[in-house]
Amino acid sequence: MKKKYLLLMIVGCLILASCAKNEKQNTEKKEEQKTEQKAETQSISLFAAASLEESLAKIIPEFEKENNVKVDVNLASSGKLQKQIEQKAPCDVFVSAGQKQVKALEEKELAKDSKSLLKNKLVIVKNKETDIKISKIEDLENIKGKIAVAELETVPVGQYTKDSLTHYNLLDKLQEKFVYGKNVKDTLRFVDSKEAEVGFVYSSDAVTDEKVEVVFNVDDSSHKPIIYPITKTTYSKNTEMQNKLYEFLQNELSEKYFKEAGFESSHE
Repeated sequence: MKKKYLLLMIVGCLILASCAKNEKQNTEKKEEQKTEQKAETQSISLFAAASLEESLAKIIPEFEKENNVKVDVNLASSGKLQKQIEQKAPCDVFVSAGQKQVKALEEKELAKDSKSLLKNKLVIVKNKETDIKISKIEDLENIKGKIAVAELETVPVGQYTKDSLTHYNLLDKLQEKFVYGKNVKDTLRFVDSKEAEVGFVYSSDAVTDEKVEVVFNVDDSSHKPIIYPITKTTYSKNTEMQNKLYEFLQNELSEKYFKEAGFESSHE
């Protein structure tokens, strides 16, 4: 009888031990799942035009600190970013340097809630160490060296440049002098390094680059308005954080940093 009782005791202990082990494993598994879920939800992707680099370097850390989230920022030409979004690259919010790219995404139902965020101006810059002077845009015909422009068909600043030069009947006359940048920052580097005598960039780029200065402000009427729209992708996996970033980029703090970088609010 004692042996039978002892045997039952041993079996009971084994069962309890097994249950405790299973419960521990289940708890650990749930904790792992929570951690994985948290890691997944605490990451968000922002696609933005290259010209926004300096302002976003100040804005994004503020957002990350406030929301305990990591923002992956992809800076490139708006045309390149558009193509990536069309391929469903991970992106939650997109700030383009042109309306054309956002409209194309809306037509494919890849973007929503688009609105104007910023305005910019097209300018011609030179390296500060050179003595080039341009009093009217036709003076570009007297430039003996290279003229830096962004790719005319796919990069917004290049498209504005093309519009303006076409307006003044200068495009064909100057084309052989062009060196092409992949985006506005790449275009600016040609002037920084003196590989080009002048370059077409945004006024915001001239503000944030200590090596160049504006020699000519291109007439706004010679090209389409330079509007930076902000939009949300329709395939975001984290819509809560997507909305927070979308709103944050439109608040007073972000506006302050954008203005410091040479942009204007689209509402002004």
